[in-house]
Amino acid sequence: MRGVSAFIALLATAGSAAAARAQDDGPRVYQLAPVGTRTFTAFAVAKRGNEEPEPGSVHPGSKIDTNLLVLRYVQTFDLGGRPFSPFVIVPFGQVKSGGAPTGSGVGDVQVGATLGLPGAPALSASQFVEFDPHFGLQVLARIYFPTGAYSARKPVNLGSNRIAYQLGLPMVLARGGYREPSFTSLEVLPTLTFYQSNDEPFAAARSTKAALASVEAHLTRNLGRRLWISADMLYRGGGETSTDGVADRNGMHGWSAGFSAALPVSRTSLIFTYERVIQRSDGGPDGWFFRTALVAPL
Repeated sequence: MRGVSAFIALLATAGSAAAARAQDDGPRVYQLAPVGTRTFTAFAVAKRGNEEPEPGSVHPGSKIDTNLLVLRYVQTFDLGGRPFSPFVIVPFGQVKSGGAPTGSGVGDVQVGATLGLPGAPALSASQFVEFDPHFGLQVLARIYFPTGAYSARKPVNLGSNRIAYQLGLPMVLARGGYREPSFTSLEVLPTLTFYQSNDEPFAAARSTKAALASVEAHLTRNLGRRLWISADMLYRGGGETSTDGVADRNGMHGWSAGFSAALPVSRTSLIFTYERVIQRSDGGPDGWFFRTALVAPL
């Protein structure tokens, strides 16, 4: 029975590899999981373009390389008949600008949780197997803490030197049960991220940042048990900054597209994601990222 429960936990969380400020959260991250599920994810992210690790912090015309190793732990509880899934994300890595290292070490730690709303009930392992999802809605809340390596003497950093708060509404339209080989889902996640000020920015005394809006969408389909693929889209807009009270007029928008695939490896799963910017404003994000995740039930 323990082996069956572990398999169900892995199936339920095979997409749980948020990109730790690298890009998007990814497909099947917020899929329902049985109560009691505990999952550990280790993943590597390589990001190339004109952005710092903090999404929306764009340096037009620059070449920024970010390499991250990210650890994520999540556990699901029953909170009044609704699934409550707190998580913690700890990134480590290095960022380079123009080929020269500008920061390395621990990145900005994230703490957050999701709570099920209509269509997203708390489920036991046996109920999860029989559950037939159609439309499900959750609420997401997350805090980014300024724990990352940072220096006011450098324009590009691994850390952001400010607290950020994110609110989102993960939603899904699904056909078939989670364990069916033909399970198909359309996932949509709109979020708003709000930023406190940075009181030690590069070459200034204070920097503020407007809210960043994003919408990611994933069309996923099972090809077998624990084997699935996904077509991914991401939109981001906003995030204009002001430096010492003067608007920088750098609000941006950008569209990215890519794909993901999950492969079973013993009791774990490997998930590969590639995504690149396909359309943007003049000062918008550019480049691509590649992510490899190893997802394991505990």
